[in-house]
Amino acid sequence: MTEVHGRKRVEVTTAAITTIGVILAVFALLMTALSNSARAGEALPGDTQATPGASDTPSPTPEPSTSGSTSDIKNVVLLLADDLDWTAFNQVPRLAALKDAGTTLTNFVVTDSLCCPSRTSLMRSQFVHNHRVISNVPPVGGWSKFYARNLQNDCLPTWLQSAGVNTSLIGKYLNGFPMGTPTENYIPPGWDYFETSTSKNQAYKAVNYTLNVNGTLESYGSQPNEFLNDVLTLDAVQHLSTVQSPFFLEFATYNPHTPFPAAPQNEQTHLTDVQPRVPSFNVKGTNEVSWLRKLPVLGSKQLSNLDHLWQRRLRSAESVADSYDALRAQLKASGHLEDTLIIVASDNGYHAGVHRLSTGKQTAFREDSVVPAILIGPGIPQGASIGKTTSMVDLGPTIADLLGARTAAFADGRSLMPLFSGQQDVPWRTATLTESLARTKPGDPDYSKIEAPPYHALRSEQWLYVEYANGERELYNLALDPYEMNNVVGSTDPVIVAQLHAQLDAMKHCTGASCRIADSMPNGTLATSALLAQ
Repeated sequence: MTEVHGRKRVEVTTAAITTIGVILAVFALLMTALSNSARAGEALPGDTQATPGASDTPSPTPEPSTSGSTSDIKNVVLLLADDLDWTAFNQVPRLAALKDAGTTLTNFVVTDSLCCPSRTSLMRSQFVHNHRVISNVPPVGGWSKFYARNLQNDCLPTWLQSAGVNTSLIGKYLNGFPMGTPTENYIPPGWDYFETSTSKNQAYKAVNYTLNVNGTLESYGSQPNEFLNDVLTLDAVQHLSTVQSPFFLEFATYNPHTPFPAAPQNEQTHLTDVQPRVPSFNVKGTNEVSWLRKLPVLGSKQLSNLDHLWQRRLRSAESVADSYDALRAQLKASGHLEDTLIIVASDNGYHAGVHRLSTGKQTAFREDSVVPAILIGPGIPQGASIGKTTSMVDLGPTIADLLGARTAAFADGRSLMPLFSGQQDVPWRTATLTESLARTKPGDPDYSKIEAPPYHALRSEQWLYVEYANGERELYNLALDPYEMNNVVGSTDPVIVAQLHAQLDAMKHCTGASCRIADSMPNGTLATSALLAQ
């Protein structure tokens, strides 16, 4: 047992460890049995259609979600993955099966394909140009920027706590925490229970880390039972066994972020998986912008390395499924499965080989910016999907809406609950915004030598329109080009391009309520529908 400041940790009970150990062991055996089967190749986000050569082995089917009404929801559990893209999600059978248990948002767009800006958007329901946490590291980003701007005093947990909701965060908080705070065991406002790593980038390795467990610092080594995600999951299960309703739990795993650590029970899974070869994989598109055009085709050694990397990512992503299984089991045991909404999402996506990009994120391409998002719980249709454009800024208002809390006037997002009203014609936005306003630097866990210039991007159901800081532009007609390979900005009707530019300009300058006007502007949808009808 790990020594904690000269004492042994005793908070996690033997019974809890045994229970979770059984759960993880069962699934480890299941995944080992499946490891020699080829996994399904990538489809479009949320698509369950297999590609040629995919395994015929069915994915494990989760227990059906509870029936009832969304009015029965009294609690929310948010399971937030780190760098989990749709490709990896669909290749982990336990995760892919969640689409049958709830409703999938197939066009859920992050505000920035970078950890800290995206997570700040979740906390504040603001686009990056409004909260101004534009990087993972100081002086322009990270926890220290969030803290310096006093954003912690008015955000989702404080809204909920003010409404009488028990709030808890277990797992990854904001990059660089607790840098700049008075003490290492600092707890930000709004959290009734708070547990996160104080080891900064070391936490991504999942060993030899220190946790701030609600104000007590507890250090861990590298023994098999000290794997970070398993420890966090055990603690979350124990917390759920005693927390009083109404409650909100954000369980924020560090997986499958690089260096892709795998839990001991998952080290033998996915031994034959390779990076799926989708149409955009390692090929040149048409009319590419300069930063992309200069990239060479990846060589055979690079491709082999990507295949091995992808296997590690899948093994690491299994930890997300481990956490979901354990959290759901505890909700059921505590009698809260009937009144709890579970949201499974990711802070951003990840690319590996598409468009000749080796590995990384921070582009406007769908692999980086359109991420898994599934809602499971009372009144949420099972096996359904919603294609309307949704955003990371919508999670805060949605959770506040469900739990009876006030959303701040500065919030840019919308509650998602009208989309579950059963009305197909519910008024909704026509597009949303993704921004990338800073480059990564050495020392940032997401540092990359190959990056797009800063940009603002508008994404709708049918268009991806990007304006770069260097003046270049991209336009992809997603109805005809779902893999975003053909830049048609020069050949598209100028009226449509002008509409997209006008909406993007309005979106990148919007604040609060004005964002919900800008995101509803016309953007060429009718013209695209007419084109497809020809």
